[in-house]
Amino acid sequence: MYMVIEKGFTLIELIVVIVILGVLSAFALPKFADLSDNAHNATVSGTGAAFKTGVQIIHMKWLAAGSPGATLNFFPISNPLAGGDLSVNTNGWPADTRGTSLTLNSTDDCIDIWHAVLEAGAPTVASGSGSEYSAVHSGGGCTYTYQASASLNITYDSNSGSVAINN
Repeated sequence: MYMVIEKGFTLIELIVVIVILGVLSAFALPKFADLSDNAHNATVSGTGAAFKTGVQIIHMKWLAAGSPGATLNFFPISNPLAGGDLSVNTNGWPADTRGTSLTLNSTDDCIDIWHAVLEAGAPTVASGSGSEYSAVHSGGGCTYTYQASASLNITYDSNSGSVAINN
């Protein structure tokens, strides 16, 4: 006597499993898709906070030195990308590293300040594409736009020392 044992799933069982998986993916997919935006926001927030801290440290050193006004080569910089030692403007905020004007007045100054304040290992910055951030000089300040998401940026005002993180 032979016993026939059938193994497998019925068509209805397979359809139920597919429907359940579809419902689960409809709720889970938006959570995973949003993770890259969160990662970009966190990257800009972290970099902006480090930049802001660096600017504040330089200003505190200037205050501790007796607020000596605009000072050429005020803060020694070890990062060769910075272009030289950091100078501060009349308000004690980072201004340039080329030691000529004591004011922030060009995109090159913005790039140099980035390298001077953040030191080695910081995200890359340039005046165009091809780096993590793109620097642009405007008025008395700089805007550093995150290239992975152009709506995210860090702004620095050399007149007031304010650093804003827009994400």
